[in-house]
Amino acid sequence: MKNAVRLEILGREYTIKSDEGEERVQKIGEYVNRKIKEISESSKAISILNVAILATLNIANDYFDLLEKQNKLTRAVEDKSGRLIEIIHSAIKKKED
Repeated sequence: MKNAVRLEILGREYTIKSDEGEERVQKIGEYVNRKIKEISESSKAISILNVAILATLNIANDYFDLLEKQNKLTRAVEDKSGRLIEIIHSAIKKKED
C-alpha cells in the first residue's frame, strides 16, 4: 500500500506516494535537502536549477561509491566463502580416506 508523505524540498512542499514508511521517506528528503544546502552554501551565485542538478550529481556519486563498496565486500565474502568450502571439502575427504 502506498503511503502519502509530505516533504519540503527547496522550500516547496511535495506529497510523495511511496511503498516505504514515512520515516524512511522523511530521511531521504532530509538527505536531499542537506545535499542541496551544501551546494547552495558553497556556490551562492548559481540558479536553483543548477543547485538541484549539482545536488543530484553528488547524490549519484554517493550512490555509485556505495555500489563499489558493496561489490568489493561481496567479492571478499565470496572469496572467503570459496576458501572455507575448499577447507571443508578437504577435511571431509581426509576423514573419508
